[in-house]
Amino acid sequence: MTITLARVDDRVIHGQTMTRWAASRKLDAFVIASDKVAGDELRKKVLKSAANPHKLGIYDNKTSVEKIKMASESNKDFFVISDSPQNFAEILKMGGDFGKVLNIGPMNTRPGAKVLGKTTAIDQADYDAFEYMHNHGIELQFQIIPEDSIRTWEQIKKLYDAAE
Repeated sequence: MTITLARVDDRVIHGQTMTRWAASRKLDAFVIASDKVAGDELRKKVLKSAANPHKLGIYDNKTSVEKIKMASESNKDFFVISDSPQNFAEILKMGGDFGKVLNIGPMNTRPGAKVLGKTTAIDQADYDAFEYMHNHGIELQFQIIPEDSIRTWEQIKKLYDAAE
């Protein structure tokens, strides 16, 4: 089995994850990779409830490298999700292998971010992380739900560069 989805989603696990993505791909368990989420006890409790009936592991980025390796060698199917592209870039820099495709879901408006679509807003740190991963052979697919058409990094990059 394998990692069936590697995804950036600032809400991590929510209704779309469970009703759309979990229905479209095989899933036995989640690996959540995020220093921030791993350190937030309340958020961890909420995510464990949201992931039900699937198993869930929440790890800091360093631990995630080994957990992702274990997941990819398991006989189970995993989603690897993080709340930011910087986490995936850091995991890649530490030798982690989450596959050659990274799906990007909602990244909502926040200070310093350029709004590039209804649910896509990225800041310079996001841009740098995406560019790093793209330059290291990761295909970036911007797609909120499985039924949506995929926007590529090249398309998003043009929007970012043209935005005020």
